[in-house]
Amino acid sequence: MATHDSSRRRHRALAVPMLAAATLLAVSACGSDETADDQLRDVDAEQVDDVVDSAVSDVDETGDELAQTLRDNGLDSIAGVVEQVDVSEWLGEGDFTFFAPNNEAFLGLEAEETADLLTDPTQILDVLKNHTLADTVTADELTTMQTVETEADSTLEVTTDGDEVRLGDVVVVSTDIEVGSGVIHVVDGLLLP
Repeated sequence: MATHDSSRRRHRALAVPMLAAATLLAVSACGSDETADDQLRDVDAEQVDDVVDSAVSDVDETGDELAQTLRDNGLDSIAGVVEQVDVSEWLGEGDFTFFAPNNEAFLGLEAEETADLLTDPTQILDVLKNHTLADTVTADELTTMQTVETEADSTLEVTTDGDEVRLGDVVVVSTDIEVGSGVIHVVDGLLLP
């Protein structure tokens, strides 16, 4: 619960200045004789809170929606990892592509590697970011690319051999699962940074 509350405070802290800037722009575009400061004083604090809460809720729902979509498609292992951290930092900002390791991908890890991965939130975030692109890339688009740049600033080579598409050493086994403003492609291994 504390993670959710701190996430909400962080998003609220970012949203209020953005809302104020947007209000100033809207007011100045109106061409009224009343000054922007006077018009801003008229903005109801509850309206600001409602807008901020709505924006924060949308961001929080992105992570929840991703985890639920993963579970709905039998990807319980990665869904459990996604639920452990705040993915809204990069998923809540627009389109994305998530390369979801299938459950078998986690079986290839040593017990110590799995424990290290799942107990270090920073490492979890790095791994998840390495599975994420900042744009929605469909399976058809992916086959035309030579590389992709992940949210962890890693470049993954894309190779196509017949119907098989690879990202580095992992094979894409299922594609185009829609989730919010993004898409999920299932891969048969972990893309460790």
